[in-house]
Amino acid sequence: MSDLLDLRTLSTIWHDGPCAEVRVGELVTRYVRRGSGPSVVLAGTDTEASPLWAALVESLAPRYRLILPKCPPNGVDATAWLKGFIEGIGLESCVLVAGEPAAAAALELASGDELIVRKLVLLGNGDREPGSDGSRTLIVRAAWSLNDSLQRIDEFISSQD
Repeated sequence: MSDLLDLRTLSTIWHDGPCAEVRVGELVTRYVRRGSGPSVVLAGTDTEASPLWAALVESLAPRYRLILPKCPPNGVDATAWLKGFIEGIGLESCVLVAGEPAAAAALELASGDELIVRKLVLLGNGDREPGSDGSRTLIVRAAWSLNDSLQRIDEFISSQD
C-alpha cells in the first residue's frame, strides 16, 4: 500500500490523521491531500461503503494530486459548497470524481461551469446510465468490476481533453 494513502484520513472519521481546512462561506471544510501532479478532487469518498474509493486513491495517488474533502452536512447547498471549495483551495480547473452524496452537486456544477470542472467522473449507484456522456463526463456503473472501473477511470482522466 502506498505511503500516500492513510485510510484513517479517508474514512468517515475525519478528525483522525492529517487534514487541512478551508472556509467556504460560514462552513469550514476539512480535507486531505495526497500525491502530486494534476489535481483530482474526490468528493463523497467513503472507503467503508465501497472498496472502489480506497483502490481509486491507491491507483491515482502516484500520478495525481488528490484532494478529498469532507462533504457538508445535509441542508447545505452542495453545489455552491463544492464550487466554493474548489475555488477556496486555489484550483482554476480540475478533474472531479464524485460519489453519493456529492454526485448530484458535481453533475450540476460540471454542467454549469466548464472552466472549473474539466472532466467529471460519477460513481454510479445503478440509477444512472453507464458509460460516457460526451468527452467531459464518465459515469461509472456499480455493476462494473473493481478492476474494470479503475481502468476506465484512469484512461478517462489521463486522456487528452
